[in-house]
Amino acid sequence: MSENEIIARLSRLFPRIGDDAAVLDDLVITTDMLVEDVDFTRAIPIEFVARKSLVANLSDLAAMGATPAYAVVALGAPPYLDIEGFMSAMAAAAAAYKIEIVGGDLSRAEKIIVSITAVGRAKHPLLRSGARPGDRIYVSRPLGASRAGLELLKRGWSLEPPPDLPYGQREFVAAVIRRHIDPEPEVALGIALASINEVTACIDISDGLSTDLNHLCEASGAGAEIERDRVPVFPDLRSAGPLLGIDVRNAVLHGGEEFALLFTASLRESELSARVGRPVYAIGRIVKEKGMRLDGESLQPGGFDHFA
Repeated sequence: MSENEIIARLSRLFPRIGDDAAVLDDLVITTDMLVEDVDFTRAIPIEFVARKSLVANLSDLAAMGATPAYAVVALGAPPYLDIEGFMSAMAAAAAAYKIEIVGGDLSRAEKIIVSITAVGRAKHPLLRSGARPGDRIYVSRPLGASRAGLELLKRGWSLEPPPDLPYGQREFVAAVIRRHIDPEPEVALGIALASINEVTACIDISDGLSTDLNHLCEASGAGAEIERDRVPVFPDLRSAGPLLGIDVRNAVLHGGEEFALLFTASLRESELSARVGRPVYAIGRIVKEKGMRLDGESLQPGGFDHFA
């Protein structure tokens, strides 16, 4: 079964499953797990693994419009892991995003496993299920860098690109690899969106634009029409990507771990950007007819699946 099929079956056992986080009164609770050789390799500096494991949870809170409060950390540590160094990096990330680590668990493991449960607060949390026909579909920032960085990491590249590359390509390689291993959650934007009545639904892009838009549409009982030319693309990806063997379309539409926000609202792009005090990007509309279409052609979810 695919990950989506497994979750659908689990939802029948646990009916409250469905959003980026669980909502209990004004508390928002989420959990996320990173596993060595599934979500990262030993080639990634451990401080980035620590930070990213926390960022994945913060991004879920952001998608719900929640203010981060507390987290507990469970760590499966093999003998080669510097536990103190790992937790020092996580402490620095927690301080930066004003979330307090209040407990957790330690165990020995053959590979690194880190699981975090984070708690936030939201009086009016954003859900996936509120999108309505006619709403505009938004993304919070240009896409494609994380998938491009992952492709280069798989080839053995690092934050220090080969010196024989032209300067522009070296800068691009370093930028997309850093975007993949050291992403930024949209915490402030999520909180701002939750305060705007015209914002109707939200999800973070963790599995890819196509897959997460499909999640939002299914939860809302609607469909989506998006325009390719309106989807913002990471700077220089269109020019440098093909030279480095990167499929730009695949990176933008299906690349996971962007941790950008994907949301819907009735406001125009200029109005919403002014309300949140920064650019956001309208890429299409929610429609009554189910399914997703890109420039009129069917778009199928093609993002990351842990069980594919």
